[in-house]
Amino acid sequence: MDSRHFLDRNGARFLAGLICVLALSGLALTWHTQNNTDTAGRPVAATGVIGAGTASAPAINPKFEECRTKRSSDIADMLNNGVIDQAKHDDFLANALQTCAGMFPPES
Repeated sequence: MDSRHFLDRNGARFLAGLICVLALSGLALTWHTQNNTDTAGRPVAATGVIGAGTASAPAINPKFEECRTKRSSDIADMLNNGVIDQAKHDDFLANALQTCAGMFPPES
């Protein structure tokens, strides 16, 4: 018979590891809701889309609009010139919107 305490046995360590993995998986799956992104990691607040039924639209930060327009046109030019493909375009655009939203919050 094993004289070790239950918490020192391999079964308890396996159970603790399993709980840790499940907790971290749950955190990873819900991180986007705390980070204001969708499940693909694209910023939700930076899109400037206002849902239907909204009584009053928040004012859009003009510096955010300027940043978004500039970066979007630069990325579109890269796509049109063949520098990047469509998948990279989508990634670059999402990152650019997130950067603009970080520098200039879209709602003022």
